[in-house]
Amino acid sequence: MSIEKINLAIKMMESTGEEVLTTGGVTSSLIQQAEQKLKIKFTEDYKYFLEKFGCLSFEGEEFYGLTRDGLNSDAIPCVIFATESARMRGDISQSMVYVKSSGYGLLFSIDLSGADSVFPVVETSLSYKRDKEVNIVAESFGDFFYNEIKDAIEDLWFYITGSDDVL
Repeated sequence: MSIEKINLAIKMMESTGEEVLTTGGVTSSLIQQAEQKLKIKFTEDYKYFLEKFGCLSFEGEEFYGLTRDGLNSDAIPCVIFATESARMRGDISQSMVYVKSSGYGLLFSIDLSGADSVFPVVETSLSYKRDKEVNIVAESFGDFFYNEIKDAIEDLWFYITGSDDVL
């Protein structure tokens, strides 16, 4: 179901005619190496995203992933760099993978500490270092990606038409 949400988001992006920027999909070998480096296992929907796009930017929404620089990238939007940096600062736990910034202090990460194969996307604030508080924003990466793209398209539609009624 979560991969279906990613595919729905892709169709929605394509239907706008707006530019979708990606770094290009990556190999399963690079994904496995990234998992080893971060000492985690990515969710199936996030692996699908990486294989399809690598990283993605659409209408100001930037989703971190893997770039052609591979494991050695030392900048955003590389998920390895973003995750290791956020872990080092204490902004996320060792079981989280930092996939998107809000742009105003909140971090969005896949929380891989869940049981029963439930790995939600959580939001952490700058106070996470102190209180370890998280807010679940989506049940999966696919749901999160879909919701963020849907919101971006609604914002774009409002900007163009002045109306909240999206076709």
